[in-house]
Amino acid sequence: MAESPVVYLFHGDDQPAMRAAVAVLQSKLVDATTADLNTTRFDTPPTIDSLRGAAQAAPFLSEHRLVVVSGAAKAFSAAELRPQFVKFLDDVPSTTLFVMVEFPLEDKKRKQKNWLLKWTEAAGPRNLVRAFDLPQGPQMVAWIQNRAKELGGELQPQAAAALAQLVGSDKDAAEQELEKLLAFVAYQRPIQAADVAAVSLPSGEQGDFFALIDALNAASGARAMELLEDLLQERDLIMLFFSLVGHFRLLLQSRELLEAGKNDKDIAAQFGIHPYRAEKLAAQARRFSLDALESIYRRLLILDEQIKTGDMEADLAMETFVASLSAQAA
Repeated sequence: MAESPVVYLFHGDDQPAMRAAVAVLQSKLVDATTADLNTTRFDTPPTIDSLRGAAQAAPFLSEHRLVVVSGAAKAFSAAELRPQFVKFLDDVPSTTLFVMVEFPLEDKKRKQKNWLLKWTEAAGPRNLVRAFDLPQGPQMVAWIQNRAKELGGELQPQAAAALAQLVGSDKDAAEQELEKLLAFVAYQRPIQAADVAAVSLPSGEQGDFFALIDALNAASGARAMELLEDLLQERDLIMLFFSLVGHFRLLLQSRELLEAGKNDKDIAAQFGIHPYRAEKLAAQARRFSLDALESIYRRLLILDEQIKTGDMEADLAMETFVASLSAQAA
């Protein structure tokens, strides 16, 4: 008989999926009334002794108990702690399901793995490793459509693509928007792209820079600044600025492809993005000359340097940037 896993390593950036996987394990504790009594969670770095005490405790009216720890890879990364932690993992009894929940432990660009991921993958059948990567592009669109069905509703493909554009890979934000949209249509008809535009707010990792830049193109400086202020209230300032730089980098690269005779489909294939977003990128890139986009991108890089050196705050940098583009468009 195959040995059942005892130690689980869940890693990746899809936190909702990891939470669901932990919930599935908790459901295996037989009796829902004693599940909480047989579950111990460590959301802050624990000590080896506290882990050992939780893992070696006998289950209460159940075959198993569940221990969930977050951030073990970092907490026990020091050279003097690793052997102790590995010894602890080897000693976890078969009556305990020990789950480590981690952010991504693999640098895919450099093809480097974290020490804990390497050890767990090589440690035998008592250990189970699962990667939870956030869906990207078409995968996120498919996830949104499937989740809408699970919630008792339906989206048209263009609506799913529009929502994916707004929320990026943020499943929690997508679900919140789906619940609002389903209430908006009263579960009586499929959600349309127009519903997404009317109801959903830009909360995704990319930000609603399409609307912001459309306002700049229309010489509507006041509207552009209003959209920017909304984003500044919703998002981490540094990440928002990096997203803005990333958006203009994609616009610049899209314009270069268009200059070379490529089209929307080529842009989607080049960047691995959904055709809906590629279509919007191409449309927006056509409104700028290649020289203009190169100049804008250089300006953003200068602002980036000023932010990193502390010469300018991120919110002021973005407000200055939008104001200068508004003045040029007017």
